Amino acid sequence: MAPDWGMTPEERRTVLITAVVLLLASTVRLAWESRPVTPLLPPDSSAYAELIPATDSLLALEERRRTPLAPGERVDPNRADEVELSRLPGVGPALARRIMDDREQRGPFRRLDELARVPGVGPATVHRLESLLDLDNPPPGGIRGDTAEPLDLNRADEVELERLPGIGPALAERILAERRRRGRFEAPEDLLEISGVGPITWERLRPLVTVDGAHGGPH
Repeated sequence: MAPDWGMTPEERRTVLITAVVLLLASTVRLAWESRPVTPLLPPDSSAYAELIPATDSLLALEERRRTPLAPGERVDPNRADEVELSRLPGVGPALARRIMDDREQRGPFRRLDELARVPGVGPATVHRLESLLDLDNPPPGGIRGDTAEPLDLNRADEVELERLPGIGPALAERILAERRRRGRFEAPEDLLEISGVGPITWERLRPLVTVDGAHGGPH
């Protein structure tokens, strides 16, 4: 017969219940501490090679977005991408996207005052930004014309991509980032999968780009 150490039946029952609870708690804690922990990053270090360039690209785009226009620098609303448009004072990412969507749907702006047709851009805004806008301000090296040799998307660098109509620094970087992700473009039409390249921009680019000799003309 087990000693009762002078405890009443009720006290012995309480001690027994407490012991069982403590045992269960210890078992649960041991199981929790010995559980396999899912790493925050994939164990395969080769995945980091893809994450690092993508992160660097995003940081570079954000840094560019926050860079004010230099004295005398102007933005062409027909060719600037979302990042370049966002550098204009008072133009955030949402308004920049609306400007891009409008020119994709209705075609390029023929005059600066046509920017007022974009929701959120009124005549007062156009007047305020007029000195910072230029519809005839090609990038260094000029815009590739129809007589130029088609640009190979798998070999072009950032400067060459920026010379294409409708391609600014940020969009050129997105094209390069997508090329790095894929390894190579299989067809010129792959550009349509990149944010910022819509049907109208593609129609302007179609005769000017190629992939290893595969011209981007009609099929």
